[in-house]
Amino acid sequence: MRLTRAFIPFVTLALMLPGLGLAAPTPPQQLAKQTVQKVLSDMDGQRDELRKNPQQLYALINRDLVPLIDLPYMSQLVLGRYWREATPEQRDRFQVAFKNMLIRTYGSALLGFNDDVDIEYMPVRAADNAEKVTFNAVIHSDNGQDTPVTLQLHLVNDEWKVYDGSVGNLSFVTNYRGQFNAQIRRNSLDKLISQMEARYNPK
Repeated sequence: MRLTRAFIPFVTLALMLPGLGLAAPTPPQQLAKQTVQKVLSDMDGQRDELRKNPQQLYALINRDLVPLIDLPYMSQLVLGRYWREATPEQRDRFQVAFKNMLIRTYGSALLGFNDDVDIEYMPVRAADNAEKVTFNAVIHSDNGQDTPVTLQLHLVNDEWKVYDGSVGNLSFVTNYRGQFNAQIRRNSLDKLISQMEARYNPK
């Protein structure tokens, strides 16, 4: 499957990283492989049905993948200084709309993966007591193109959460922050949120 660069960070996040419970952390490489198997098995045999029924696909992603993201922190990073200026209501509304945008924008891309997707997992080098880690991998596509991917994680209440990702030098957070900030400057934060709600929130 060929993926555009915009799809890769979130799709790779989805395929690679589950949350960690209170038990001793499992090595990230092992977690990544387990998650690949889980996500693909959840879709196995029902890809056609998921394509026909997007709401079922969105529910699957919301259940399995959204908990892996530190959504409050990512929302804060994405809005930048506008987060500090936002009211509590605006922050809550943005997080919900941002989550729904991620689910709807990237959900269908996951259906393109199959059981033989080739992901090479790199060793994670970090101290035993590290609270932030960087996870590197390479997606080997059918056309021979190798795509390096980096995910940034930190500990939140004894669980690993993803707060950013990148492909090459393109940061997921930086990419969306540039888009959103430009829209806010042209209009307003409330206008951006309203547009996102109208487009992405469930009807």
